[in-house]
Formats: sequence, C-alpha cells, structure tokens
Amino acid sequence: MVRRFGRQPWAPGARRPIWTDRWAVALALLALALDGGLGIALWRRYELLPELVAIHFNAFGEVDLIGGKQDIFKLPLIGALVWAANGLVATVSSPYDRVIARIAVGTAALVELLICLAVWRILT
Repeated sequence: MVRRFGRQPWAPGARRPIWTDRWAVALALLALALDGGLGIALWRRYELLPELVAIHFNAFGEVDLIGGKQDIFKLPLIGALVWAANGLVATVSSPYDRVIARIAVGTAALVELLICLAVWRILT
C-alpha cells in the first residue's frame, strides 16, 4: 500500500532535492541578489570610478595591486562563480546530507557579503 503525505510525493525522511528546502533556497536567492545588486551598482557608478582602482590589499591594509576601473567587475564575477560552484555542491549533496547542502549555500551567501564589503572598502 502506498501512502501519500499531503502534496509532497516524498515520504518523511526520503531523499529530496535542494529546491524543496526553504532555507537553502532563501540563502541562494540572497546570495544571487547580493551579487546582482553589486554588479548593477558598479555598472551604474562606472563613470564615477577613478581610472586606477586599488584591487588588492596586503595584511597591513596597504595597496599591493592596482588595476584599471574595469577590473572591479572581476569581483562580482568571482562571486557568481563561487555561487554556481556551491550551488552545484548543494544540489549534488542535498539528497544525502541536508546540512552540507545548507552550509554550501550559506557559504556562498557569506562570500557574496564579503565581496560586497571588499568593493565598499576599495571604493571608499
């Protein structure tokens, strides 16, 4: 006999995909919104950026890499790559371990937040 539990075709404890986890989806959307917002904000302020931008700082807070203003767009690109890689890890690991999947997606959101802080530090 097959029993159905509400609208979900999965029984409790069954292996479910990551997109059925509300927390993971919320974290993934947060990370995507941060990255998209950062990209749009940089695009809108592109003309106001200085021609040379400090791209990297050493442990003492001193600039050790300077690049053109177009190099600032590498940070949202790196964030998108981290988001995609962690999303793939979460998708593959979710049916086996929900905690690892949530940690992967949460880490992507944390990386996006740190990238936003880095851009703010670079531009101020």
